Amino acid sequence: MGEARSKHIEVVIDKMERCLIIMGSSSIIPQDFTDRDLLDFRNFLFDEYKYVEKYPKLYEGVKERNRPKARLSMNTVSSQLKMVQAFFNYLENRDEIVKSPFRKLGKDKRNVVMKSKYDDPIFLRKAELIKVMSAKVPKNLQATKDAFLVQCAFGCRVSDFKKMGMHIIDVSDEGIPYVHYIPQKTANAQDGNTEVQTPIVRYAFDIIKRTNFNFPILKNLYGANGYNSSIKSLLQVCKIDRHVPQYDEATKQNNYVPLFKVGSSKLCRKTHIDMMNKIQ
Repeated sequence: MGEARSKHIEVVIDKMERCLIIMGSSSIIPQDFTDRDLLDFRNFLFDEYKYVEKYPKLYEGVKERNRPKARLSMNTVSSQLKMVQAFFNYLENRDEIVKSPFRKLGKDKRNVVMKSKYDDPIFLRKAELIKVMSAKVPKNLQATKDAFLVQCAFGCRVSDFKKMGMHIIDVSDEGIPYVHYIPQKTANAQDGNTEVQTPIVRYAFDIIKRTNFNFPILKNLYGANGYNSSIKSLLQVCKIDRHVPQYDEATKQNNYVPLFKVGSSKLCRKTHIDMMNKIQ
């Protein structure tokens, strides 16, 4: 299990603990956890933000970024339930419980409970990428611009990108520079140690040469002045304002918002301009 996934599971464990305390079931054991309890936990995941002010002591040690502030999306809840499902599957396979509460739901209801719905991927078009490349940006956004453009060239996850440096660059027999790395998210799930090898396109090579592959902005990914937030500011300055759909769970309709409002490191992964490698 990768470090990032382990942290995600710890977050779900904390959520489960808070839910059981609030529901008055903190002493329940896995054998007594029913499909009804599972549905209650699912509802709690969706609407945990409603409990933060009611039970402040339960959230005293929770990091600000992990405190629920709004209703969770269907995909996030489904992702967190899959971690709980893996736990109960493990217990069932070891004969520690007779039947997982997920199987007690029945196939049709389980499909509804675990349903995920993904939007079409959002990425920069060629003209938009060139617009970012050629834009003159404020000094405080230059480091973000450099990092953003290089990540677009690699199409890698930000967890891998922040660990990159000159040490992962090599040159092929044909004289083509490339980066090589083992993706951290899937490293422990692989049978071997297969590396991703991505040729470095010219513009990215020039940025790396100028910056020596040093992007301090990556030290802070999620803060108000972090990388993801700065990407939104960068795209706004570059006038990347094409309207893109964002699904609204409440209305069950798409809202169309300027692309700069949803910009993040994930946009780099979807944009990935290197046509010599396939991604996802």
